[in-house]
Amino acid sequence: MTDIPSIATASPQPGGDAPSLPAPNAWAEIALAGLATLATALFYGTPWGIALPAFLALVCGGALALNPPVAGGDARLGGIATLAAVLILLADAVTPLSLLLAIPAVAASLLALTCRWLPDLADRVRAVGAMLVRGPQLLLRDGRAAFAWWSAHGGRQAAVSGIGRWILPLGLGLIFCLLFTAANPVLRGWLDQLPVGDVDAGRVVFWMMALALLWPFLRIPAPAGNRAPKPISPDDWRQDPLLGLLLSPAAIVRALILFNALFALQSALDVYYLWTGHALPPGITHATYAHQGAYPLILTALLAALFVLVALERRPVPRAVHGLIIAWIAQNILLVLSAMLRLATYVEAYSLTLLRLAAFIWMGLVAAGLVLILARMALGRPNRWLVGANLCSLVLTLYVVGWVNVPALIAEYNVSHCLEMAGGGPALDWEYLGRLGPQTIPALDRYTALPANDDLAGAAELRRELAQRFLSTHTDWRSWTLRDQRLKDYLAAHPDGIDHGGQP
Repeated sequence: MTDIPSIATASPQPGGDAPSLPAPNAWAEIALAGLATLATALFYGTPWGIALPAFLALVCGGALALNPPVAGGDARLGGIATLAAVLILLADAVTPLSLLLAIPAVAASLLALTCRWLPDLADRVRAVGAMLVRGPQLLLRDGRAAFAWWSAHGGRQAAVSGIGRWILPLGLGLIFCLLFTAANPVLRGWLDQLPVGDVDAGRVVFWMMALALLWPFLRIPAPAGNRAPKPISPDDWRQDPLLGLLLSPAAIVRALILFNALFALQSALDVYYLWTGHALPPGITHATYAHQGAYPLILTALLAALFVLVALERRPVPRAVHGLIIAWIAQNILLVLSAMLRLATYVEAYSLTLLRLAAFIWMGLVAAGLVLILARMALGRPNRWLVGANLCSLVLTLYVVGWVNVPALIAEYNVSHCLEMAGGGPALDWEYLGRLGPQTIPALDRYTALPANDDLAGAAELRRELAQRFLSTHTDWRSWTLRDQRLKDYLAAHPDGIDHGGQP
């Protein structure tokens, strides 16, 4: 495997130092980790109250300790008074309005106390906005700078490179693990038996978000001034030294080996429990197994496809990487098929809805996209071709779906598979069919024709209301459609006492 070049952006001087690269602030990084952990403990899954102003006061204290205030006189007094005013407001009540006032005010006060903004009002507004929304970008930028600084010190180059090659496999692998445990109650049960079984995916995501949001408050950015932005070449990201480390052949191979192993475990469980119908562990039904997995697995497949596209852009792609990517895409296709089977099992237990039908279509598009990635690799086409092929697939699918009478399709399926009609499955939610509109009337007629049906009167009344409203609102030739005409013809042949108002 080829070695990647040093990610240092400045040449170290004879002492091993690179004065053009600022040393990372270890205290800021420690404070960030501590505050993010405290924020997760205080606010995740709990209502916000007095803990919020207390936490913001702690953040302000840490920010001023790491960025000593230099404003004097009235500016310092005004900043402190503003902080006190908004913290008292939050202590009184945490409401959307108090949050809308307090969070920008805290950012503005810290900028004023540390003299990190320009005199112009528009520049100050932009500086406050940047502190509130540019956290992920600033954290990534400073993380890259820290990597560059550590890399510039020759004795640490090997260690930094070694760590860098594991960041992508372990980081994305952890995300896949969290998605799989959210999607698979069997895996979740296994995880609960481990000492780390109480890991909450939402809590981890909340902690990561807290890192990004808090960083600008601890490392308050200097004013940008009016410097013209540096032109960015479309190919710059491919030449980025940090990406060269994170996406080096060694890192990609390690990631693909780890990901293939994780996906193989998930696929093996799906084949055993879902495809072959083996009994699930006690307390887990097939409906529960299906419901928990359909949507997280699609998100997993999308992340996997994104990783493959990025990995393929860094040329040349070694033959071993090609083989691992093909194996992984094949596993992702199986994963999407399993997600579709999960959703079908759930629909069988709880009926079909518009959202679930849309999920089927979306899963089919994801599966087609994965197949197109294989075609792109086989044909040696660029990512632009892949985007165009997926766009064509999307347009063709939407065109075909446009010809389908979706409300009638959902209604026919639910009536045909309901408890009253088929002797199994869920009871028909005829009120939901009413919300889908008058195109469900033929299916409702099949339902109301059933003998000894307790819901017969309510469903029949809903049918009459739908038909009457349809006939009274579709009287103008300008609103005519072929689909509506077919329904009019059906209602004319099956009036059931409806007043047609002279309409055929």
